[in-house]
Amino acid sequence: MKANLIERKVAVRNARVPQRFGHVAEGMWQGYHAAIADEEPEALVARLNAIESELFGFALEGVGMGLAELDALKPKKQNRVQAFLEGARTAYQTMVYLGVGLMLVRRELPIKPYLTQLNPIRSWPIIDGYGFNHGIYRWREYIDGQAIPEQLVGYACRVFDQGLGRSIWLVDGTDVTRISVTVGAFSSIRQADIWGGVGYACSSICGAERGTIEALGTAAGSYLSELAKGAACAAKFRKLLGNPAGYTEFVHEVLCEMAGDTETNVRDIPNNEAEPNQQVWQHYREVLLT
Repeated sequence: MKANLIERKVAVRNARVPQRFGHVAEGMWQGYHAAIADEEPEALVARLNAIESELFGFALEGVGMGLAELDALKPKKQNRVQAFLEGARTAYQTMVYLGVGLMLVRRELPIKPYLTQLNPIRSWPIIDGYGFNHGIYRWREYIDGQAIPEQLVGYACRVFDQGLGRSIWLVDGTDVTRISVTVGAFSSIRQADIWGGVGYACSSICGAERGTIEALGTAAGSYLSELAKGAACAAKFRKLLGNPAGYTEFVHEVLCEMAGDTETNVRDIPNNEAEPNQQVWQHYREVLLT
């Protein structure tokens, strides 16, 4: 992550920003190495329980990345990702599938086979993770160049943009001016989803103080509601995973207050009352959760 900031010539004014990003990455890699070390579900759960609670969601992404990598490189009769997720809460499934999307970019594997094997609702987290890692590792082409993978069509492109938006919070080092310029360079039809991703990452990862969060809300302009909804989704996910964090609630509250929109409030987002359709992944990801 530090290398990305240097390559993009981002002047990080707060030393705690790269430290925070490094801490989050550590949680993800702990999950990855736990999966690589012992793929058996019970042993893997024991290793996960030893990881710092605040990093649990990121660790689950790492688990998804590790198990999916083993499935791709050392296939066997039983899919390791599915074996781990049998009986798991849907909140866990979503984070693990995000990690599967991360792996596809890391190993330069095509996404299409993974999309055809899954219920479309389960494929969305994979696409989101896929978009995120394209922004992290291939930002010249997909952030600066604004490309979209050829394999994705229709609503999948929007989910990709939501993941791409999450990466922008990191690769632009929480610099609000840079983030605003970066997102503003995209076509208007893509900006809402990208701002939603920025809001999710800001809330889930944070690494910023109140002034930065307020400035981000101002910079989002007409997309403030999307930014706040992304933050609300992150807060709800943390709650359902059982690892709430004060900074996530704080970012959510600040942006919701700025938006002045009750739809951005976590309490107003449905849990599992109806079958979600393709328009709800960003705004109401929680309908996937039990």
